Amino acid sequence: MKRQTTIPAVIAAAALLLSACGGSSDAESNTSTSAGAVSVDDCSDPSGAAAPITDKLTVGWSGPTSGPLADAVGNVIEGMRARFEVENAAGGVGGVKLDVVVKDDAFSPERAKANVGEFIQKDKVDVLGTFGAGQLNAIADDQTTACVPLLFAQAGMPEFRVIEDFPWTTEYLPDPGVEMEVVVESLKKKYPNGAKVALATNQTESGQGIANGFKSAIEGTNFEIAAEEALTDPKTAASTLKASGAEVLVVAGVTTDCLAITQAIGRVGWKPDTVIQPSNCVDGATLYAPAGDAADGQQVMVWLKDPNNALYKDDAAVRDYLAGAAAHGADSPTNSYTVNGWAIGDLLVDNFTRASQSSDGLSRATIMSAARTQDYHPPMFIDGIKFTMTADHALGILAFQPFEWNAATQAFEKQGDVIDISGRYEN
Repeated sequence: MKRQTTIPAVIAAAALLLSACGGSSDAESNTSTSAGAVSVDDCSDPSGAAAPITDKLTVGWSGPTSGPLADAVGNVIEGMRARFEVENAAGGVGGVKLDVVVKDDAFSPERAKANVGEFIQKDKVDVLGTFGAGQLNAIADDQTTACVPLLFAQAGMPEFRVIEDFPWTTEYLPDPGVEMEVVVESLKKKYPNGAKVALATNQTESGQGIANGFKSAIEGTNFEIAAEEALTDPKTAASTLKASGAEVLVVAGVTTDCLAITQAIGRVGWKPDTVIQPSNCVDGATLYAPAGDAADGQQVMVWLKDPNNALYKDDAAVRDYLAGAAAHGADSPTNSYTVNGWAIGDLLVDNFTRASQSSDGLSRATIMSAARTQDYHPPMFIDGIKFTMTADHALGILAFQPFEWNAATQAFEKQGDVIDISGRYEN
């Protein structure tokens, strides 16, 4: 298959229905999936892709449940399971109960590929999920041939948003180019005349995607990259980048880099004027608090509500989430990754519900069609931010709210309004 890297446009519209967990009203719901209908003609088993799903719908999720990412991934699964149980307690989706089964891939693309092969051939799952760009790259071709929807992958690579190449695949994490455009818009407000930037880059596909997104976003601006270093050895990277004299440090990393680079800049005595962490670095308790003063003032772009933050203590959606998560087995409901998993579960339930209400009923094909026409504000998304897909474009999240870590209060503080760049992708 041809792998394209062009970021497609997206058209923003109105939010859709979610039944059990809050959302838009019935009057605002669009239950038709015909606009994004997918073809089963090229499927290895066309009849299987169109076959009705009855009694139980199973999501097969491959992720690193061992190794350094195990805690974060475990909480994502915990949140998703809890959201499914809320739906099941209400009768399921049109009477169909939801389940998620997990296979450990230890963050290895090869193991992820083997897991998905088992999910498709042996377990006969209805929907797939995964964690990581390398993993998505390893499994997407097999999953596409089998026509099993792979929805809300924990990755944000532009090539997988090209619908003609990957008609059965969607990503949950923001496109790194979109996120970095928002980052640059935020930086422009603080540095109207530009600034020198140090770039710390993880050498995985995820890290490279963020780095490339930032480089594209500063084209035509007065921001310049003074130095770029790999995050293979955070302390060495911190020392080298400090010598560049950059005012701004942008971290193009994955979750395991967030705390490591902060501790490293603290050890070498560097306090950049501005530090921008990627949006996957959003858990204050585990990724900022342990670094002490070194993390103070670090910024991150956010789309989810934080149950720990006093900003949301009276938020009805947060109260409903905490009650639902606690009632259905979530051991860490205030963990940001648990919230993330719940939001993914929420998005899945919205798709399953609309697919079940289509004229063809619930099937892999109608689930994928629903995913292609999703325009929905999950209740745990910050107000003014939603997840939008159309039959032609697949960018998902196009708005963020800037937050800054306060080491004294051990909390994130809002830094201005939501930055929405969806207007740039309307054509």
